[in-house]
Amino acid sequence: MSSPLIRDRGIFPAITVSSGGTTPPTSGNTTCGEDALSYQSDQRLDENRSLSEAEFEMVNVKLSPTLKHLLSLRNPLPQLGASPEALNRVFSLTFNELRSTSKVAVQPSGSGEVLKSWVVVAMATLLTTNTSSTMGPLYRFVANVPVSNQPGLEPNGSAQASIPLETKAERVAIMREAGLKCSVLTGIPKVINTLGALREALDQEVKVKLDASQLPQRDASAQQTTRDRGAALFESIYSPHTEKLLNKLGRSHPDFPGFIIEHAYGGVLSNPSPEPSSTAAFETPLISRTLTSALAVACLRAQGGVGPQLTSHVFGLLKANHEDNLTPIEQWISTEEGVAWVLGTVDRLCEVVRGREDTGPHDSARL
Repeated sequence: MSSPLIRDRGIFPAITVSSGGTTPPTSGNTTCGEDALSYQSDQRLDENRSLSEAEFEMVNVKLSPTLKHLLSLRNPLPQLGASPEALNRVFSLTFNELRSTSKVAVQPSGSGEVLKSWVVVAMATLLTTNTSSTMGPLYRFVANVPVSNQPGLEPNGSAQASIPLETKAERVAIMREAGLKCSVLTGIPKVINTLGALREALDQEVKVKLDASQLPQRDASAQQTTRDRGAALFESIYSPHTEKLLNKLGRSHPDFPGFIIEHAYGGVLSNPSPEPSSTAAFETPLISRTLTSALAVACLRAQGGVGPQLTSHVFGLLKANHEDNLTPIEQWISTEEGVAWVLGTVDRLCEVVRGREDTGPHDSARL
């Protein structure tokens, strides 16, 4: 049940706007309909004229040598990351560690869920480090993990198995969805860079399969549903401190609580409602409440300097252990041992992409 503060705050009330943008004037000599038609026609003409002028100005704008030089400073391009060989080693080691430590992969039906959990953490970490060059190696590694529960992958990430196209597309859909969810935690520009690089790395047949499905899609018109979804997710993470946190956010900016609940938690972090009438070629796997918390922990750990927020989401991940209908890997990853694996995996991936490779045993994550 959502907090009264969430329900009663009056977050972003719906605004009804006429097609002309404002309420048209009326007079006693003509009908409202005639005035409205004339007003809207004149306003559309003004809007079109302004747009044309703006477009004309944009075409003629040029950057001076001084501005070009300034834009070249302060690392304007994504970080280079690590070599494919180093990435494959750390991918294989951390994935196999999850399989062996969680004990979930001993059941053949659990191997896909283990991969999904690993992909979410790895994708969130690499996106946050802004190393879009890692997307090619990550995609090739993920696309080649055997479907069945076979022995661990070699350090180069190779697997002697033929992966069905539909399975590859489903795995990329998880990567893509994880990237989108990272936008509210690490910033939209990094998400644009990373998802663009992922798209470029895909095999053509996988692109076609994904384009045919176009899932998941979030209905921007379902404002109340989105708000309710966001409120429920927010409360499940921060309860019993929900109202205290919302009040604190509201003191920073009065619109902040509404923006976070409706747009960040409702619009992005929560999962869109399934469409029963969908004609998609496959059902896109969404990222559960538990794995969304794991994703948040990975983003914030990799980002650094945001200790209070990281701690809050560690608590949120531990609270997820009490949710209903958890898969075996979700049950494990929301334990203290599972949280320690998430933190340690993020640390190890960051060390590799930032040039401090150490893929041996580690004790950097202690709760």
